[in-house]
Formats: sequence, C-alpha cells, structure tokens
Amino acid sequence: MTGADRPFTAAAVPAVERRCRETLAALLSRLGEVAGDGLAGAALGGALGRGEAPTTVDANGAFVTPVPFELLVVLDATPGRAASVAPRLRRELAATARTRSADVRLATAARSALAQLPPSIANVETAAAARVVAGPAALLAPLAPLSTARPGADEALALLVRRGASLLLAERALSRRAPSRAALLAGQAAVHAADLALGTALLVSAGRFRPTDAARDAELRLLAAPAGDGPAPAGFHLRMSRTRFRDVVERHRAAVEAAREVDLPDSLGEVRAQAGRATDRFVEVLRLLEEERLSRPLPSWTDYVRALAERNGGSPGPGLFEASREEELPSRRSVRAWPVAERLAPALATLLDWDPGDLAVVPLLLDLPADATKEALGARLASLAASA
Repeated sequence: MTGADRPFTAAAVPAVERRCRETLAALLSRLGEVAGDGLAGAALGGALGRGEAPTTVDANGAFVTPVPFELLVVLDATPGRAASVAPRLRRELAATARTRSADVRLATAARSALAQLPPSIANVETAAAARVVAGPAALLAPLAPLSTARPGADEALALLVRRGASLLLAERALSRRAPSRAALLAGQAAVHAADLALGTALLVSAGRFRPTDAARDAELRLLAAPAGDGPAPAGFHLRMSRTRFRDVVERHRAAVEAAREVDLPDSLGEVRAQAGRATDRFVEVLRLLEEERLSRPLPSWTDYVRALAERNGGSPGPGLFEASREEELPSRRSVRAWPVAERLAPALATLLDWDPGDLAVVPLLLDLPADATKEALGARLASLAASA
C-alpha cells in the first residue's frame, strides 16, 4: 500500500477515513502554497501515520478521530532556514486544520540533514511508518536507520508531559457540575492517550521501545511474563508493585483494543473514575521515571524541582541567610532556561497530585503570579506542553 492507500485509523470506519484523507489533502495543499518550491515532501507520523488512530463520536454523534495530524515537513533548505520557517508553517496549517475541526503538529527538517535527526519518539515512529504523503517515495530513505532506534528517558518525559497536560484539562472539565458531552469525550480520549504513554515510558526505561502501539502491547506482555533464563530485566517497573505494574500493562492493552472499534462514551461517573485512576497511575510512573533519570529519590514534587535545578545548573532564589541550602528553590530566570518538559513535569505532577505543600512551585515553573488561579495555571501548562 502507498501512504495514501493505507488506513489512518485502527477501526477503519469509512466516514472517518474519508474525512482524514480530505483533511490531509487540505493540509498538504496549504503546505505547498506556503512552502512553495522549497518543499521537498512530507511524511505523516503519529497514530494516523501508523494507522492506529482511535475512532470515537463527537458531540453531534458523528464518527471522528481525536488525534492530531503529525507531519514531518522536509525542505530543500539549510537546517537553519528549515527551522526558521517552521513557526509560519505551523500557524498556516493550524488555521487550515481548525476549519475542519482537526489539529496538526508539525516538525520541519532540511533534506540534507535527515540522516542527522535525533532518535526522538516522533522521528522513530515516522521512520518506521515510512508514510510519505508528499514528494518522492524515497523521501525518508536517510531516516530509515532510526526505525529501530531506542529513544531516551528525556523523550519519555516529553511524551508524559504532553499526555499529562491533556489529562489535567480533561480532569478539570469533568469535575464541573454539569460537564458537556464534548468534555466527556475528551476525558475518555485523554485517559486512553495517557495509558498508551505510560506503557511507552515503561518500555523506554526497560530498553524495549517499539514504534507502534500494537508492538508495544506485545512487548509489555513479555515484560509482564515470568522471568526466564535470559538477561536480567531492567527498568523502573521493577520498583512498582506487581498490582500497579499489571494495571499499567492492562490499561495499555485496553487502549489499544479500544482503538480497534468505535469508542462510544461511557457514563459520566465511569469516565470520572477512569480519569482519577489514570491520574494515580500517571503520577507514580512520572515519579519513578524521573527518579531513574535523575538517579535520586524524589520524596516530594518540590524536591523534584530542586533536583532539576541542580541538573540544569540553576542558581537558587533566596539568599544564603534567607533559607538553608536544602530549602532553596531556583530563580524564575534560571527556570526559563530549562528544557520545556523539565519545566512542566513538576508543575503537572503537583497539579495532578494537588499536595498543598508543593503548590508554591507551580507559579514559579509556569512563570505566573503566585496567586494565579487553577484555571490560569492549567491553561498555561497546556499551552506550553504543545512544544514539549
């Protein structure tokens, strides 16, 4: 099958497939107009590129897929030029996507630098899917070696931040007195996406990442099987209780299976319960991932911020006589220089966990006033998470 012929969704509902084809065509048409002769081609990644996107119904009862179109745009330009035009391409394609009630995530690369792209989760999955939707069929040939690469823990953290931000917003919307049907559907989608991300994080830690949800499901089953005579297992899942570990594995499997059918909405009470349980799983996996990545225990989210400050060489906020060293927090200025995922992860964990003893770090991390509302904090986090 060519990129155009392969299904976008696991359930392959004709109406959704047709809508995906039409939306992709509109996005590529606008891309060609904006990029002009500098466009070498484009590839579709993410769940739609893999053909594993879920299908649900929207507030009006129409069949839809809730995931974004993830495009890798390849340009005949220098790497610097390719990076500089990315913001404009994102704005233009985002506007086109909105007119079709869709979302788009876009990355750019110079054709001459494809072989040097890092093994991010997005790049690995795009290379493995090899779904060229514009340009020559061999467009991604320089990227092929990445299809078997193993992303690092930083990549797992960025994925958790993106999925966790959606879970936070969904949880907030579901907690309202009378949440809309759209909020119910978004909550259910956020839970499934978070569960897929948690399974992915486990496999990254164990060195067993695979570039599709189905392959990750199989790897998680093997990881959960009784140990044999092979190499000793590795990964932070070894520090989880057996019950929690099995829960993460089973919820990942349930999310994969749900994508193969139309995911009809559950009751409000059930979706609220699902979101609460997903949050519990999420907070534990995030803590264990970061304890492994930072090689130190993190008894609180404030301690997590201090650990990140040391990692990033940030200067503390208070003076020597205002607080003991173990009580110091980084300055806002130093936090602004941290990688986006590291700025957001402790803020996200604190907002999901909602421990009053840690809440003071959230405005610091999000660069908002100390008295910012929950809504403002959540909105800022979600906005920044899009670039994690």
